[in-house]
Formats: sequence, C-alpha cells, structure tokens
Amino acid sequence: MLTWGFAGLSQAQQKEWPEVEKFAASITNVLWDLRGTNSLKHLRYDGESIFPVTGNGMNQNPYKEHAFVDVGVFQLVFSDTRAAWYFVSDDLKLITPVNISEMVEFKAEAGTVIKPVKNFPQDIQNVVWVGRNQKAELKLRWNGKELEVGAKQDAWIVQKVDAVVANRRVLEAGGEGNVVFWLAVSEDGTEATWLKVEDVFGGHARVNPGKAAQTAATTGLSPQLNDLANHAEDLMNAGDKMRAATLLRELMRKNAGKPEALKKLQVRFNAMR
Repeated sequence: MLTWGFAGLSQAQQKEWPEVEKFAASITNVLWDLRGTNSLKHLRYDGESIFPVTGNGMNQNPYKEHAFVDVGVFQLVFSDTRAAWYFVSDDLKLITPVNISEMVEFKAEAGTVIKPVKNFPQDIQNVVWVGRNQKAELKLRWNGKELEVGAKQDAWIVQKVDAVVANRRVLEAGGEGNVVFWLAVSEDGTEATWLKVEDVFGGHARVNPGKAAQTAATTGLSPQLNDLANHAEDLMNAGDKMRAATLLRELMRKNAGKPEALKKLQVRFNAMR
C-alpha cells in the first residue's frame, strides 16, 4: 500500500509546445457540461480565459489561474491546496475532471529510452520516472503488470502496486484509506505527474448530450452521484468501457457504506465487470 507523503501542491507550468497550443485552440468556445459535480456545472475556454458558465450559457467571472499542462489536459487552480485537472478525449466530445489535493512532478530518468506515447501503457513500460517530495527521493516504473513505487530515505523501499488505465495516458492506483492516485504521463513521454485524487467527475461537450435518465429515487444515489452514474451508463452504451469503469470505481468508493446502492450499481453495470 502507498504510505509515503507528497510535496505540497505546485502549479503546473503552461507548456508551449505547438501540439499543446493546437489543443488549446481546438477547445476554444466548446461548452462543457460537467456531470456529478457539486457546484461547477458548465465550463468554457474563450481562447484566453476559462469561465464557469451559467445554465443558459453565459460566461461568469473567469478563473484567475489556469494552465494547459499537456495535450488534452488543462488545470484550474482554486486555492493553495486545491486544484482540478481536466482530461479531454481525442474527439473533443468528453471531459473527465478530477479534484486533486497534492501532486509530485516526475521526469524520465537520464539514460532511459523514451518515445511519444501513442499506445498506453505499453509505450511507458520500463520507463523510470524520478521525482522528489518533502520527505524522500522517489522513483516510479510501470513493469507491464504493476506500478513499482520507490522511496529513498536511508535506503530504497519499493512497493509493487496494482494499477489500471483510468483515462488518456493515466494509470490509477489505490492507497490506504480508499485514497486514489493517478499517474498522468505527458504525450511526448518525458514527464509524468503523480496526483492525489479527491474526486472523479465526468462531462461532455454540449453537442454530445447525455441520454441516460434514471432518477436518484430509483438508484438510491445522491443527486450528484446519480448524475455521474447516468453519464457512466452513457459511456458504457457508447462502448467507452475505460472511462465508464473509472466512474464506476468512483461510484463504488463514494457509496462504500450503502449496500443497497452498491447492489444496484453492480446490477446496472454488470455487463462491464
């Protein structure tokens, strides 16, 4: 199990690769409908700033801090200890927001053979990632079956952790106390970011509306989680099992103490398990 600490939240730097700039341009004026969120329901980038958007499509005051951290990924900073990363699908129809509380930045170890990440996670197999938190030097490696996590204080301690593909260039691993970590790898294969994830949400472009409409009274879920479950059903019906499974794991975690709701989730998504 993962037990070592993390560095305090840092602000990812805006990348200026042509590919990242092209991605930013591609989502300009796309209206995102977010699913399962508590307050921020709609989002838009206008080419300069990112705005929360009202239900009728009006931009509100822009967020003060944002960054395009990689192709298909941007970040909003809400405070010194809380931020969110947004993972956009290649076809620009889907978005996966995650609230994060901590992060550690890693770079490929000198001498490690790297390549652009086209097939994930195969293209990062045996790449050694090096980083550091406030307590220790850190190393990560995906060996093809498990994520090897190393921390060095007086000596190296290495743990092998089960991990699954959770999103575009993202591996998800679990820690003690139902904690979730995401390892997000850059498209060029040179960098990775270890994120402590507090919440996983969903979303879609307004031009790609949701269809599933089960009610909270039927599912036994809270209104927010029911909304997320309906989105997960849409993903499953569209054949997007990877994103649907990521949301199902989140739904199972958030309903760990509700056996009836869990049973209904298991029945509803049985075809995906």
